[in-house]
Amino acid sequence: MKLAFRFRTTLIICITIMASVPALAREQVTATTSQPIVVGEYKLPASVDPAVTSDVETELWAAVYRPSRDGRYPLLMFLHGNHNTCGRNDPELGIRIDDLFDYTYTGTCPEGWLPTPNHLGYGYLATELAANGYVVVSINANRGVNVADGVDGDFGLNLRRGRLVLRHMQQLAAWNSGRVATPANLGFSMRGLMNFDQVGLMGHSRGGEGMRAVLAQYRDKGSPWPRRIGKTNFRAIFEIGPVDGQTARTLDADGVAWNVLLPACDGDVATLDGIQPLDRMIMRSAERLALPKSSIEVFGANHNFYNTEWQTSDSTECPGQPMLFPAYGGSEQQRQTAMETVIPFFRAHVGGAALSSLADRFDPSRPLPLSMQSITYFARGHATSLQKGSSFIIDDFTRDTGKSSRGATNIFHLIDEYHHGDAGFTHDPAQRAAKIGWSSRNAYLQVNASNTSVSLRRNGYKSLEFRVKLECDATLCSRDINPGGDVDFSIRLVNGNGSLSSPVKLSSAARVYRPVSAYSRYGWTNSVFQTVRIPISSFAGADMSRFRGVRFSFDGSERNKISLGNVRLVKAAAGTPGPAAMAAAATSPRQAQRLEEPATGKNEVVAIRRSATASRAVPDAARVEMEIELTSTRDFGVTDALPTLYIGDQRFRLSRFVDGRTDRMIFSISDDAYRSLPNGAAIRLVIGGAPVWNFGKLSKP
Repeated sequence: MKLAFRFRTTLIICITIMASVPALAREQVTATTSQPIVVGEYKLPASVDPAVTSDVETELWAAVYRPSRDGRYPLLMFLHGNHNTCGRNDPELGIRIDDLFDYTYTGTCPEGWLPTPNHLGYGYLATELAANGYVVVSINANRGVNVADGVDGDFGLNLRRGRLVLRHMQQLAAWNSGRVATPANLGFSMRGLMNFDQVGLMGHSRGGEGMRAVLAQYRDKGSPWPRRIGKTNFRAIFEIGPVDGQTARTLDADGVAWNVLLPACDGDVATLDGIQPLDRMIMRSAERLALPKSSIEVFGANHNFYNTEWQTSDSTECPGQPMLFPAYGGSEQQRQTAMETVIPFFRAHVGGAALSSLADRFDPSRPLPLSMQSITYFARGHATSLQKGSSFIIDDFTRDTGKSSRGATNIFHLIDEYHHGDAGFTHDPAQRAAKIGWSSRNAYLQVNASNTSVSLRRNGYKSLEFRVKLECDATLCSRDINPGGDVDFSIRLVNGNGSLSSPVKLSSAARVYRPVSAYSRYGWTNSVFQTVRIPISSFAGADMSRFRGVRFSFDGSERNKISLGNVRLVKAAAGTPGPAAMAAAATSPRQAQRLEEPATGKNEVVAIRRSATASRAVPDAARVEMEIELTSTRDFGVTDALPTLYIGDQRFRLSRFVDGRTDRMIFSISDDAYRSLPNGAAIRLVIGGAPVWNFGKLSKP
């Protein structure tokens, strides 16, 4: 059986599905505007590989996309997220349903099911990149990783995912050097093909945090990976709907260009955890090189359909957004948003002939291409550089309410609400913000770098930059998005003598939209910071040799509430968004529609029992622990979001499925933690954006 995937109108690649294991046809594919490519696949025998994990067998299985001409090309590694590993064809729906994970532990699927080719789901990106001069290796993490039991310190197995990628790179380096012959069934030689000085990483969902784990584990003091692979320069990481915080390590993307794509209607990683690495990195601002970090929120996109092999939507509704996806089968529009971001990102940052101008679309002060605007709306966050000295912090809101980060007193007038604190549940706790509410057009907040009559010389800075988001209740957030933006106010620079520059309207520099989510009807939305960057030259009358602060005048609406963060002067230039960036999308947004009503289900605590020996998910076999087994008529499902059990005010994240069934789940809890739980505490299970599972009150045996 042959399946054809089409990319625009210039590129076609054929995929051949064998009797038991999907394999790529080794065919030359011709593109009219770029070079021909060749596609192959390698799959080495499974084994217990201590370099990856000693717990279970894993394997090296990947698709390789390369230019047909010999040469030495930049290397891109792709990694999918957590998904079932066996699927069956559903003739009624016309799709494959992935509903078993036998392959994870056995390397086989039951009769009537085939191994899920999770790694082939990014072929639409990989072929285009290969045609533009990259070698792309897309890894299958089915065996011993996807849906495998979590372990202490690596609940989502994302450190294991990182080691799997590094193990692939070790094998690729051996083939590249000629020390080891390339397997004949790959169909071509890998010798001398890859440039390990130019490496980029792309990860989707748990694969996103997994790619940050690649970077961290390669760089660890005493790491074996530089010796195994050889000298490698990681240049960039792109993440799609990633998770964060599923390991005991904090994983960031220091020292590389980095972007996260946030699907605004993500029903799996519904809290958009991928914004949190950006929060942490911005608050540190101490990198050696000038490397951009950015986020781009895609309104109307779900989680699953960035992988063409994931054929059932994770989200059942998309309130207040232009919906890009149906219930089944994927979304061409959504894939196009990946084509318009992933490909330009790597072409801008990886390779000796990188095209830096392609990075402009991630900068919110520059216009988006009309090809993007014709699809949906986008909200962008951006830091051009986090080098020490690249910015002058006016206020990161790290001090008590009313005091700027520089110790000066902020001034506020007719403000109903004003306090410094964390930026909300979507953002990392490290990210600080001022929450500001007003009910008068004469209200303002002035954040000061110095106190009265004290001025600072800040002539070397080219732009004012800050992060902002609208805060609103569920009713406001559920309305259709306003193409012109949902919040507006004026910004002025303040001179040392108290005089003000001319105002700049926020709406002339950026569009700031209301928060949305896949499940706002349950009473919460994702309020995500957007970045605004304005040229200093736009503020007539500003004297940067006698600078004092910034005044935000809330004259754009009678009543509103925002969060404000990271108010800084930066040395990076700001562009002009221009009419293209400010225009409404050419395609009228579809009204939000509900695809199906999530079932409530019957939930039950099957057992609470003591285990004298630890489960295989816990490395210390002598540890005494408690197990809480849960079941529900509403399937828990395989997700990238980490199942989290709340008992009272405590949370537990070490879990596993039971006997291959996704309607039963066991959480492991240390004996000490269990003893501290009060009898009668409420038990609830949270998995991504799905309705919460409630299990009543804890009754200790």
